[in-house]
Amino acid sequence: MSAIERGLAEFLDAPGVTGVALVDGVTGLIYAMAGEETGDPAEHCETTALIAESLARAGARGEVESVIVTSSRRHYVTFMVRRQGDPLVLSATLDRARTNIAMAMRDLSGRAAEILT
Repeated sequence: MSAIERGLAEFLDAPGVTGVALVDGVTGLIYAMAGEETGDPAEHCETTALIAESLARAGARGEVESVIVTSSRRHYVTFMVRRQGDPLVLSATLDRARTNIAMAMRDLSGRAAEILT
């Protein structure tokens, strides 16, 4: 198991997190996945890019940090992980019934910042 896979596996300790993946933000290449419910991480990455492009066309300043899509049973969260070179996208699936989304966002964003250290 690589260091990235071990780091991703630690995300599963957070309440309600059922799956997580690390994806190249430009190519959609999946570097690693953990958990049972990751959805389609490359699709989550593409959705985040489309939202960022739409916001830029609308005149929004700054870069997208995260995107949350909520369904009746799950939250799908993507975080941009900045680094030198192509950005990475951390894609997490959370069980809506077991997750406080505000606490999960705080926890996941902190873990996302640490994943490459």
